[in-house]
Amino acid sequence: MFLKGIGIASHPPVLIPEIGAGRENEAEKTTRGLRDLALKVAEIKPKTIVCITPHGNVFRDGVAVIYDHHITGNLEKFGNESISMEKDCDMGLLDELNSAFARNQCHTIFLNQTTAEEYEIDLSLDHGVFVPLYFIDKYYRDYKIVHLTIGELSLFELYQMGTVIREAIEARGIDAMILVSADLSHCLKDEEAYEFNPMGALFDENIVKGIENKDYYSILTVPHQVYEPAGQCGLRPIVMGLGAADGRETESQVFSYEGPFGVGYISAYIGLEEGKVPSLMDRYEKDKMISYKERRSSEGPVAALARGTINSWVQRGRKLNFDHYKDQVEIEPEILKELQTKQAGVFVSLHKKGELRGCIGTTGPVTENIAQEIIRNAIEAASYDPRFLPVEDAELMDLEIKVDILGEPERINGIEDLDVQKYGVIVEKDLHRGLLLPALEGVNTPAEQVAIAKSKAGIPEDETDVILHRFEVKRHQ
Repeated sequence: MFLKGIGIASHPPVLIPEIGAGRENEAEKTTRGLRDLALKVAEIKPKTIVCITPHGNVFRDGVAVIYDHHITGNLEKFGNESISMEKDCDMGLLDELNSAFARNQCHTIFLNQTTAEEYEIDLSLDHGVFVPLYFIDKYYRDYKIVHLTIGELSLFELYQMGTVIREAIEARGIDAMILVSADLSHCLKDEEAYEFNPMGALFDENIVKGIENKDYYSILTVPHQVYEPAGQCGLRPIVMGLGAADGRETESQVFSYEGPFGVGYISAYIGLEEGKVPSLMDRYEKDKMISYKERRSSEGPVAALARGTINSWVQRGRKLNFDHYKDQVEIEPEILKELQTKQAGVFVSLHKKGELRGCIGTTGPVTENIAQEIIRNAIEAASYDPRFLPVEDAELMDLEIKVDILGEPERINGIEDLDVQKYGVIVEKDLHRGLLLPALEGVNTPAEQVAIAKSKAGIPEDETDVILHRFEVKRHQ
C-alpha cells in the first residue's frame, strides 16, 4: 500500500514569525500541532505529498491541478515576499492522475503555463499549501508535490475524487501521503472581517469528533445549514482527502484544535491500515435512495410535474408531453383544471444538499397555461441557468424542487408595504426590472429584499426613484 496516510493542517500565515510578529504566540497549540504533524511526515518519509488546498485557483465546476515541473511561491500577500519556496512536482503521478480522473469522468482542469495565460491566473503555491509545507520542511524535505485546488463541487463528488487520487497513487507505485489544507470555522467570534455565528463551534466540533472517532460519515454528510453559516474553508478539502481512505481501516489522531483568532485551527493525521471496512459510498447511495423516496412521497402534483419534466429532459433529452403525463399520474381535478386553464408567472428553483442548483422563472405568463409554464421553466432551471452547469443524470435524486406560482403584482408606495415572508417584490427603473421571491433564507427585512432585487436588475443601491410592486405566491415543494 503506497498511500500511507492523510495529514490535515490549518494554514494561518500568522504562525510564521516573520509574518506574525509576535501574534504567533497566541496560537502555540496550533504551532505544536503542526510540528507534530511534520514529525509524522518525517517518520513515514513520503516521496510525494499530494496537497489539497481551498485557496488559489478555485473553479466552479471542477478541481484544478497544476501540471508543471516546478512550483514557486512566497508570502508577499501577507507582507513578506522574502519568505519563499520552490517545489518539484511528481510528473509521473500527475500523468497517473490525469488518466484516472478521465477514466472516472471526474471534473478537472490541468493547468500549465499556456492555460494559465488563457485564464489569466497564477500558478504559484498559495498560502494554503505554503504554510503547512513551511512546517514540514523543518523536519523533512525529500519529497515532490502535486498541487490540487478544490472546486465548488458537491461533497460526494469530491469524496469520490479522493478515491481516484488513491487509485492513481497506487498505480504510480511510490510512497505518498495526502496533505489537506483546512481552516475550520471563521465565525467563532467577532474578529476583524468575520462575525460570530453559533454554527461555527458546532461545525468545528463535528469535524474534530468525526476525525477522533473515525466517524468520517458525519463529516461527509454534515448539513448545509451547519457548514454554510460556519464560514469555513476546510470542509471540501477534508472530504476530498477522506475519500482516499474509503473502505480502508484507519488510525486517526487529532494533534491540536483551537480558535485563537476566531478561526478554528486543526492539525491531525489519519493513517491507512491493511484492513478493510465497508465503503461509505455504498452507505451514502443507500441513504440517498431512502431520502429520495421520502421526498417523492411527500411531493405534491405541481412539484412532481417539475421533477418529471427535469427527469425527462436530462435522461432522454425530451420535453415532457403534459397530455400524456396527466393520464399516467393522479392529479386532483381542481389542481388539474388550474394547471390547464389558468395562466401565471412561475419560478422553478432547484436545490442540491441545501445549495442552490438552478432557478429560472417568468414574472408573467409566456405560455398557454400554468402546466406549460412549469415545464418551460423547469427545463430552463435545470439546463440553462447561466450560473450553473446543466444538471446531470447522477444529480437527479439529490434535487429538491420548489415551484412558485406568482399572483398578480400590486403596485405599492414603499417598503413599508412589504412583508418578506408574505410578499415577493418587483423593482423597476426605466428598462431595468428585478424580482425577488418571498420567504427566502437569509433575507430578513424589506430593505434587504429591495436591495437584492435592485442588484439583480442592475439598479444602483442608492437609487430611490424606483417603482415597486409586491406579489404573493403559491409555493409547491
